[in-house]
Amino acid sequence: MRKIVTICGLELKRLLKKKQSYVVMFLMPLLFTFIFGGLSSGESMEKTKVLLVDKDDSFLSKEFTHQLKELNSLFTIEAVSETKMIDYLESKKVAAALVIPRGFKQEINSKKEPEMTFLTIPEFTSSGPIKEVVENRLMKLRLMVSASSEWSRYSGDEWSVMYEKIDSNIKETSFHIKKTNIEEKRSTAEINGASRVAPGFSIMFVMIMIMSVTGTILEARSSGVWSRLLIAPASRFEIAAGYLLFFFIIGFIQFALLIVSTHYLFGVHWGDPVALLLLMVALLLAVVGIGLLIATLVKTVEQQAAIGNVVVVATCMISGVYWPLEIEPEFMQKIAQFLPQTWAMSGFTDLLVNGAGVLDIIDQIGLLLVFAILFLFIGISRVKFE
Repeated sequence: MRKIVTICGLELKRLLKKKQSYVVMFLMPLLFTFIFGGLSSGESMEKTKVLLVDKDDSFLSKEFTHQLKELNSLFTIEAVSETKMIDYLESKKVAAALVIPRGFKQEINSKKEPEMTFLTIPEFTSSGPIKEVVENRLMKLRLMVSASSEWSRYSGDEWSVMYEKIDSNIKETSFHIKKTNIEEKRSTAEINGASRVAPGFSIMFVMIMIMSVTGTILEARSSGVWSRLLIAPASRFEIAAGYLLFFFIIGFIQFALLIVSTHYLFGVHWGDPVALLLLMVALLLAVVGIGLLIATLVKTVEQQAAIGNVVVVATCMISGVYWPLEIEPEFMQKIAQFLPQTWAMSGFTDLLVNGAGVLDIIDQIGLLLVFAILFLFIGISRVKFE
């Protein structure tokens, strides 16, 4: 273990002597977060207008429309005809529209989920939260109707009578019950502009840094350090482990300091610290594996830096680091499922936006560990100990 730590320590000292390392590790990501976070914060906070076409025109469709309008801070609802909706969408006067289908009431009463139609213009990139509100409001309506129907079976009264009682008294219960809005997963801190961009830029610059430091194996070969290590009293496992520990520690230090810096400088709330730590470790292991793999495929440090940066930028673009995945073509979204940044961004989004815990992002952590095992196995197996 001492030999592993010694090799790691020597490489750390060499790297930290270079002033340009601090620029890539800290200055650039913080600068990008500040600039693009400020631009994001400057966006208009006006509510999105969503047109609504009610083809069912029933008691329940009107109730659903009413529920969408009340206590909703994300968007406003305007009921229009189908012709007007089409005209407004084609002229891009509005960004989104919702269509309540015929048979809506019948489907709800049959305990089925109606097929709602949600239409958006191509430029609209914020449909996710709106869809979530619509789905949760629909779930609430179905639960209320289901409860009313069950009561009707025993009382003999019309289900609509109980529905109206539930609707009118739901907020006036005399019991001391802790109530949580159905569209809110958890109570989270306010999301500012920096919070939207900090995870993406942190991932990108950590990857760039790790791609750079994994090139130290090539540098060690060309400078003769690798040859001296091979004749030193250290096993191949200890040499490999020393370098892997070095790569991981550099990434961990950079990511940890970026998390702390963005929290205190820009008010970014990263969420559950335990979940954040596990997600960060899993991501770093995957990135170290990618960097090591690239280092075994090239011959010079310059090639490592050039190819590594191209890989980082290209995969970050596809995986939704710079913009939402939903605006990308479908084939790119499918490719993104095979990139670790996609799952890292999904995990960080759940932590920052939804207040997720470890169990909520266990799938993302598990997938990142699978990426890590795959890339590390291939990378280590290609390292030439000669």
